Amino acid sequence: MDPLSLEVGELVTSVFLVAAATLSVDRRGQNYYNLKLNCAGGRQVDGKVWADNIGASLKAGQGIEALARIDHYMGQLQLNVQRYRILSPDEFDVSQYVRCTEVDTDAAFEVLFDWGREEFHNPRLKRLMSELHGNAAFAREFKTSPAASSHHHNYMGGLIEHTLEVWNLADRLYDYYSGRFERDILLCGAALHDVGKVKSYTIASGVSQHTDAGRLLNHVFISASMVGHLWDRLTSEDVKGEDAEKATQEKQLLVHIILSHHGKREWGSPVLPQTLEALLIHICDQLSATMQSCSDGLAQRPEGETWTDWLYIMDERRKLFAPRE
Repeated sequence: MDPLSLEVGELVTSVFLVAAATLSVDRRGQNYYNLKLNCAGGRQVDGKVWADNIGASLKAGQGIEALARIDHYMGQLQLNVQRYRILSPDEFDVSQYVRCTEVDTDAAFEVLFDWGREEFHNPRLKRLMSELHGNAAFAREFKTSPAASSHHHNYMGGLIEHTLEVWNLADRLYDYYSGRFERDILLCGAALHDVGKVKSYTIASGVSQHTDAGRLLNHVFISASMVGHLWDRLTSEDVKGEDAEKATQEKQLLVHIILSHHGKREWGSPVLPQTLEALLIHICDQLSATMQSCSDGLAQRPEGETWTDWLYIMDERRKLFAPRE
C-alpha cells in the first residue's frame, strides 16, 4: 500500500528507507526524531517519532518496518510513527527504495563531454573536455552522482540529468538569440557549472548526502577549483606563447560562469553573472531546478487532490494547482 495515497488519520504499516534522522528536543525537554523516509520507488515523505514511541536508534541508510498514522503539518503530509522495527540487510533491498534518473547516462555523457564533434571550434575548450571525456573515474562519478542532498535532482544520476537539462535549454536559447553568445563558452559552462558535485555529494546506503568536502567548501568553489586547475595544467604552453592573453581570458569567462551560476550572492554565488553567457546559464540552471521541484511536488499529491503540499520555490513557499483530468 502506498502511504502517500492514504487519508489523514489512517494507519499504514509499510517498509521505508531512512533518508535522514535527526534527534531533537521538544518543548517538554523530551527527545523526538525528525525523519525523511523513502517509500518504495524512492518517493520521500517527512516523519516524526515522538518520545513515547522511540525504540532503537535511527540513522540514515537503515531500512525500517513502521506503523504510522497519516498526519498533516503546516500543509504537508507527515507520518507519525507509532512503532518501528529496524530491518536486517537480508530483509531489505535498498535499491527498491532509491530513486534513480531515467536518463540514458551513457548517451548524456557523450553529448556533454565528447567535444571531438565538428560543431565545436575552440581548441582549448576541446582539449579540456577531451581530458574529462577520457577519464573513466570521472565519467563513472558524473553519471551516478546526485545533484543535491534535498531539493532538486537529489537522487542517483540526478547530476547528469540536471546538467543535460541546462545544456539543452542553453543550446535552444542560443538558437533563439542567434549571434548574441559565444556558443563554445556557453555550452562548456553548461556542462561544467556543477562539475564539483561529484566531490560534494554521494549516495550512501541509498541516500543522497553531503560529503565532508561539500560541507566545508561548497560545490560552487569545488567546481571552479577543479576546472581552473585542469585548465592551467592543459594550457601551460599556451600561457607561455602568443595566445597567453586569449587563454587567460577564456579561463576567466568559463570560471565566471561557474562562480555566478546561482545568480545571487544570497543564493550561494560569490559573484553576480556579468556576461551574457553567465546570465543565460543562471537562468537555465534555475529553470531546471525549479521545474524539477514543481514536478516532484505535483507527482507527490495524494490521489484525487488538486493542490500540492507546500513547496519552497524561488525563496517563497507556495502550493501548486493542477486541475483534475
